[in-house]
Amino acid sequence: MTVRSWNRPSPLSVFAKSGFTGGGWATVLRDAIKIFNDLMATNGVKVALAEAKEEAGAHIIVDAVAKQASFSYGGASYSKPFSGDGLHGLTVPVAEQDTGLIDRSFVFVPATPRIDAANKKSREVGQDARRFILVHEFIHAAGLSNDEHTLEDVFCFPGEFVQGNSAGADKIQPWGGLGKPMPPCTIIAKTVSNLQKAWP
Repeated sequence: MTVRSWNRPSPLSVFAKSGFTGGGWATVLRDAIKIFNDLMATNGVKVALAEAKEEAGAHIIVDAVAKQASFSYGGASYSKPFSGDGLHGLTVPVAEQDTGLIDRSFVFVPATPRIDAANKKSREVGQDARRFILVHEFIHAAGLSNDEHTLEDVFCFPGEFVQGNSAGADKIQPWGGLGKPMPPCTIIAKTVSNLQKAWP
């Protein structure tokens, strides 16, 4: 995998499925879109996101799921086990066979991201940690693969959870303290350059 472009111009429309209608994710989508758009505009990347009212015409479909990441596209089905209690998302781009350009992206985030994924009784993380997860996945949806992960910014892997005194104070930082706890979300020159390759 490497940087890939889309088969359509910016803006890309984002539709949130039922997992975003209640619970801790309900207010995160709009914030994450704004954070993503601000990062792109500030760094001269020619892509933006906009909310879609209907799934049918949307370019990016997001959902918060508990056990399975599943979707159908072009008569084929995709499904893989997914932890609804973890702090990682999953983005699956679908590309045109003849051009290799992305036609649609499916983004999954954990329905109940917890401070301890192995303990169902542990509390869920706060809004800032969720925004970090979703902004990270939006960068994948924009055309970057795992190969472009960094060690210093919101597109880092692995990320390290920084537990606050309350959910509202939770943050995520690049592992080992190589970057500052976020928010505010940041992107480094490497991420900017790769996004500019996808959106020249």
